[in-house]
Amino acid sequence: MMKRLFVLLFVLVLLAGTASAERTVVTALAAEVNPDHLVSVAADAKVLSYADGKFTIAILVPERYDPEEINALKPGDAIYTEGREVEIRAITEQDGYIVLNPDMEDEVRLFESVDMNYWIMDVNDNTWLELATVTVPASGRLLFLDGINPETGEALLHPAVHDRENLLNLMNAADDPGFAIRNVEVVFDEQGELALIRRFYVPWQ
Repeated sequence: MMKRLFVLLFVLVLLAGTASAERTVVTALAAEVNPDHLVSVAADAKVLSYADGKFTIAILVPERYDPEEINALKPGDAIYTEGREVEIRAITEQDGYIVLNPDMEDEVRLFESVDMNYWIMDVNDNTWLELATVTVPASGRLLFLDGINPETGEALLHPAVHDRENLLNLMNAADDPGFAIRNVEVVFDEQGELALIRRFYVPWQ
């Protein structure tokens, strides 16, 4: 009797271990931007400060997921997003979204973006990671394209074109919407210098 009980317990432990091993945790794809080689590249960013001819910026990348991995998810698996692991208890489709844990506190909505990968929808935006904070030299011909009216926050049909001095004046203005709310795209030239900063309208500004 004891021998049979021991064998049964051994089988249960083995099965539990196998089930645990089969659990999948999906993580975001690697970033396409290399913060150590910012040459001839555009990136989303936060502009944090300026001093001595250099800008300190945080490079942002969207959380993107492989569609095959997302479509293979099942209850019991998990997705790693915004620095935490979310266990999946239910999966459904709603209005073109893949919804993990629908109507629960830790609900996650994914949609197929223009790059054919799945991105996470978070209220008005996607979820983003701060890839790195870097201090980079500014090109002598730096351009600032402002897509909003800084006094009202309203979107412009065409962006206003400014130089570095106008940009710095806005960065130092107390009533300006700012440049660190996921409302900026930056462009680096072939020398690795910051050549263009473009600010665009966001509904949360």
